Amino acid sequence: MVLDALELVSAKVNLLPASSLFAGVGDLPILECTTAKCRALIALQGAQVLSFCPVGEDDLLWLSPLEPFEPGKAIRGGIPLCLPWFGVNRREPELPKHGFARNQSWALDNIAESADGDLEISFLFHASEADLRIFPCLFSAQLTIFLASDLTLSLSVRNNSDDTMPLSFAMHSYFAVSGLSALGLNGVEGSEYLDNCQQLARFIQDEALHFTGEIDRVYEGLSGRQCITDTQRNIVINGRGCDTVVVWNPGEALAKDMADVGWHFSEYVCVERGMAFADELQLAPGQQHLAVMTLAQAC
Repeated sequence: MVLDALELVSAKVNLLPASSLFAGVGDLPILECTTAKCRALIALQGAQVLSFCPVGEDDLLWLSPLEPFEPGKAIRGGIPLCLPWFGVNRREPELPKHGFARNQSWALDNIAESADGDLEISFLFHASEADLRIFPCLFSAQLTIFLASDLTLSLSVRNNSDDTMPLSFAMHSYFAVSGLSALGLNGVEGSEYLDNCQQLARFIQDEALHFTGEIDRVYEGLSGRQCITDTQRNIVINGRGCDTVVVWNPGEALAKDMADVGWHFSEYVCVERGMAFADELQLAPGQQHLAVMTLAQAC
């Protein structure tokens, strides 16, 4: 199916090993997509967008320059899809963080080109019988990526089991920034949040968020629009069906012990959209949930 899909727009999409794009790394397969409006890189592992550059602009996303691209291991940067649970599994904390879908290959289902040259790329994931060892429900997911001047991700998750399925997830976006000292995040003012740096204690965000050290906050039921204000540009995040907003940066002290981050911690901030904590879903048999997130650069 990969080859069939690529034949639709072969001039705009190439399937390449990671080693041909990044020096000294593994050979995970990556789609290189180029249109009149943008260039994007998407890993088949996790259907993970790694890079999105509007024409004439810098990359909206950060990808660790220390990333080794090892099969089956999480890729640091871009937009990992954390599901069927986000963060620490609240029922079985010993399980791997952020689920298992980001560490497995997704099937490239289709590539379509619009009349104005934009691309629509769809991936499919089906949980296997082997996955039942750590998650009690079989499920499927479809991710459709729309590449235009903006980047839109449409994620649909369906419960294929006979039992109610707990689902929490996040589109774990790493945004490239010029630094943390002058960075701000609007769209969270007046909201309550859980502070994961203080044992998930609850606080109120009185004003726009600024980054003065390690930040790990969860804003439940927030939805709406957030805007990262940088000295060089602003980045706007919109979404529906993804009402949890997670904001994270490890800060210098924590990052120094992270092999794939280190001193690069000040080059990114994560503003993630999903459904987690109090927003966790309970999908009935056959039920599906749709979440859509759009990222855009603003003046």
